[in-house]
Amino acid sequence: MYLLYNKEYHAVKIGIADIANSRFKALKTKGWKPVAYWHFSGRDKARAVESLVLNTLRIKYGHYLSKEQMPYGGYTETFDANKINKTRLIRLVNKAIKLVNKRS
Repeated sequence: MYLLYNKEYHAVKIGIADIANSRFKALKTKGWKPVAYWHFSGRDKARAVESLVLNTLRIKYGHYLSKEQMPYGGYTETFDANKINKTRLIRLVNKAIKLVNKRS
């Protein structure tokens, strides 16, 4: 699972992909810089953590960028960095990881 930041849009993005993945590489060419990366032994745990985080952020802030701004996908996983900064988002992900680990 990754956390990216885009200076041009002043946006953060969360998602799931191997850092060798072509989508991850495409995002980097569009100005998205890696901020944090979490490794999961299973995709199910990564999806559970991502779902918790995305649901929390969408309820609180709504997504930030449009389809037009993210033609390569993932616009619903973007958030205004003025509303949720990178440090708070990392804490939120770490809290979600602990919660998911307790459940399993």
